[in-house]
Amino acid sequence: MAERTVVPDGLHETRHIPPPDPAREPLKANVFACMAKAASQLTPLFPYDHAGSIVPCGAVLIGGAENTYGHFFHWNAVNEVAITYGSNEAMLATGQIMVTQHLHGVNSFLRDEKNPEAFAVMVITQHQSEEGDQTEALIARCAQCKAELVRHEYDATPFPLPGYDAARHGEADAPVRQFATTLGSIEFVDRRNSEQGRTCQSCGHVNEPFPEKIWGWARTVAQTDAVTRAHRALREAAPAGSDHGPRS
Repeated sequence: MAERTVVPDGLHETRHIPPPDPAREPLKANVFACMAKAASQLTPLFPYDHAGSIVPCGAVLIGGAENTYGHFFHWNAVNEVAITYGSNEAMLATGQIMVTQHLHGVNSFLRDEKNPEAFAVMVITQHQSEEGDQTEALIARCAQCKAELVRHEYDATPFPLPGYDAARHGEADAPVRQFATTLGSIEFVDRRNSEQGRTCQSCGHVNEPFPEKIWGWARTVAQTDAVTRAHRALREAAPAGSDHGPRS
């Protein structure tokens, strides 16, 4: 016969977790499967980027004779948490958890980017603001004197807060919205790789172009745009008055 637990005054016998938000059905994802086929670094593993969301993003970094990742700084109004799910010859060990500062450096985290045996599979979890605006920035520094080359600040206010920019990130009915960090990253690269962005105003050094292709941001933004347009085309192709349009 089960014994009844004696509970001190003021405490409850059970705690109830509130039911999930109907707009955000609980999902699960395998980071290894997701990142094996991902188009870019910092790929959201789930389709939720609403205000108040926790957004785990995958990254897979690989060494190779031709690989160069460069270095930049990311500033976010909210904290980020990085977990290394597996690594070899990397500065972050398998199982290591790291909470970043609001301003933090970003690179491959590989000890030697040219080593084909080096790799790291990571999840960087970003948090979406629950209220008010959210801002991010990407910063590049001169390889020679470390002076600031480019500072690109951009709006990352999540849907559906009042400051959300639907023209920039996607309308409410978009099947997938542009992820603010990815979109801001390709804007940063455009500025960083311009003649002005490469030339240091302090020492005159002309920096090498930033290697965007290995990060994959431009491809992800282009694919997200194509998916949105395809969703719209399918919806418009449905017969008038039909209830057979796509469900997002």
